Amino acid sequence: SSGINAEYGGREDVDSAENELMSLTLMEPKDNMVKAVDTDTILKVGEEEWRQVEDQFRAEVCKVPSYQSIRISSVEKPNATKQNQLRSSFSVRCNALRDPDLRIRLYYCGGKAGTLHRILKEGFQPRDMVAGDYGVGLYFTQNPVRAMQYSEPGLLLQCEVGIGMAESVLKMDQNRNRPPVGYDSVLTGDRNVDHVGIYSHQRHNELQYLIFDSTQAIPIYLVYFNI
Repeated sequence: SSGINAEYGGREDVDSAENELMSLTLMEPKDNMVKAVDTDTILKVGEEEWRQVEDQFRAEVCKVPSYQSIRISSVEKPNATKQNQLRSSFSVRCNALRDPDLRIRLYYCGGKAGTLHRILKEGFQPRDMVAGDYGVGLYFTQNPVRAMQYSEPGLLLQCEVGIGMAESVLKMDQNRNRPPVGYDSVLTGDRNVDHVGIYSHQRHNELQYLIFDSTQAIPIYLVYFNI
């Protein structure tokens, strides 16, 4: 007893330490519940949904020999409640397109880490529109390597995009802010890379889809990968 008192400076300090430990113990289940909710948005490695994301990613990345060592480290998806809300608005918008059934999964061309995380949680907003070579809107591509040139290193946002009727456009026009009459989106030619990312020195002449309505796309997965 005297040894304990000497170590903690007296009985009062012992009681204080025990109370603090008791407080932390009682808080632990609450912390665990918070963590459990957070981890609901993280795919488990090896599960079917994870493999589907990985297979699609690797199928394109492995076409470039120097990128074959890239591996997915984690995949995050939106909160289920928010995803349902976004999908509801997305469905309404797509049903108004000239071809409502033409919805495809594409990689978002752009975004720093903070922006990508916000889009995953809240969806696309008008402020996410960027001024590119073919107009002001949201740019997407089927090729993850191409998307890497515009995105935060190590992060890619995969989305479902309502393409509708797409018009192929070769003429650059940075002031374009709507699709041509009779169309819902634009299929662009190659555009310049103005993002100083790790892949910006590479040239991949991949066509990109350009939409002008932020409700015409929803985030599906935020893919974390190792270089």
